[in-house]
Amino acid sequence: MIDLNISGIIPKNMENRGKLVLNDNLKNIEDIFNHRVIPKQAMSDEEIELFLKLLSLMDTDKDPKSIRIGEREARTSSNIHNRLVSGFCHGVGRSGNLIDPQPKAPGASVMYSLTNSILTSFLKKLGLNVSAIATPIATGMSISLCLSALRKKYGCNTVIYPYAAHKSPIKAVSFSGLKMRLVETVLSEDGESVFVPVEDIENAIKKEINKNDKYGDSNIYTTKYNINNKKEIPCVLSTLTFFPPRKSDDIVEIAKICEEYNIPHIINGAYAIQNQYYIDRLKKAFKYRVDAVISSSDKNLLTPIGGGIIYSKDKEFINEISKTYPGRACATPIVNTLVSLLSIGLNNYKELMKQQKESRKLLHDLLVELANNTNNKVLNIDSPLSICITTNSDPVEIAGKLYNLRITGPRGVRSSDKFGNCYLGNFPYDYVVMNAAIGIKNKDIINAVDKLKYSMAKNKNIMSGEKNGNNYCNSIR
Repeated sequence: MIDLNISGIIPKNMENRGKLVLNDNLKNIEDIFNHRVIPKQAMSDEEIELFLKLLSLMDTDKDPKSIRIGEREARTSSNIHNRLVSGFCHGVGRSGNLIDPQPKAPGASVMYSLTNSILTSFLKKLGLNVSAIATPIATGMSISLCLSALRKKYGCNTVIYPYAAHKSPIKAVSFSGLKMRLVETVLSEDGESVFVPVEDIENAIKKEINKNDKYGDSNIYTTKYNINNKKEIPCVLSTLTFFPPRKSDDIVEIAKICEEYNIPHIINGAYAIQNQYYIDRLKKAFKYRVDAVISSSDKNLLTPIGGGIIYSKDKEFINEISKTYPGRACATPIVNTLVSLLSIGLNNYKELMKQQKESRKLLHDLLVELANNTNNKVLNIDSPLSICITTNSDPVEIAGKLYNLRITGPRGVRSSDKFGNCYLGNFPYDYVVMNAAIGIKNKDIINAVDKLKYSMAKNKNIMSGEKNGNNYCNSIR
């Protein structure tokens, strides 16, 4: 990859030996440039840092002979800035398109293009035949990009949202300037989960289409809606991944309905990539109408928060989405996605998926045992990541105790909490949600359930500083 002329400096046998070592160390970097797919084996931190350094040295702010007189020349006040963005101070994209090459940043432009190629190859290896881009914004804002693209391309004016009690998607709709029609959840027959019936979603679609049909077509409910007539039309924002007791939307049936009525369909799959259960549902949904799926880089690829992943079977629509981003973007979230893909590698990621599945089973078994011993129950909800256990004492207080015991993540919800339960009226149970997401360790699950057992104890004063409570806390830390 790099032809260094060191002839005559050291003995020939030493020169050949040194070049052999150098070339082996550069081989993985060379493979990334040549093949542009996720490596099977993880790359070392040293290899990744060298790779990023080589690319960042291509940007114009690294040119020692450059005369920089623009208003934006990647001038920084501290070397800390350079380290935080891995040297890509010019960022990525141009004012008109997130994925457009940036003249002042050849290296960053190559880095971003490679990231998207590697990300696409990664999803294909997991079984999703899609095109993908990494976004420099998290899930909620990435949803906004998709909705803005739908508004521009199809004239969408209303988002039909099967209600999930999550502020980010709701704010994303508002941020995009679209109206929202909520479709409320209902309680399942066994009383242990809430969901949005597919027929209610279809009825909401019909009502929106009928409202926007100025010609009053009497067959509007039974015929496909023609988006080419330039009328304002609705779109659907469904939810694949969410906390129990809210079940996942039936994205396959929704995709069929959206195909029938010819309206756009966006899926919020925030943590969908890490589990085969979600991937299989996406594969089935992609056979029908799915315009794009949004996932989180931190939830799936173990990056710091701040990046998103948007993928679709329609490569041209991905390009349309990138055009909705105003201005350039910070390179750091993109670099974080690239670093994770290279540092984990395909084989290790599949192993992490396997471990996540095993950890979820361990969490289930421990919570069932705890429920049996405390006259509670584990709710019957089909989630490959999260589990609900009912509680006979205040779940919010229990979650607070867990937080004070250094357990982050569990969520306590009272039966009367409409927002938390996504349900009109009281839910039958107070409950605590616990998760087994990718990257979790079995020892952490064991310790968390042990402290949950303590937090569910009947002594309400145990956390007030009493001696027996402090001794117990120390014994289980």
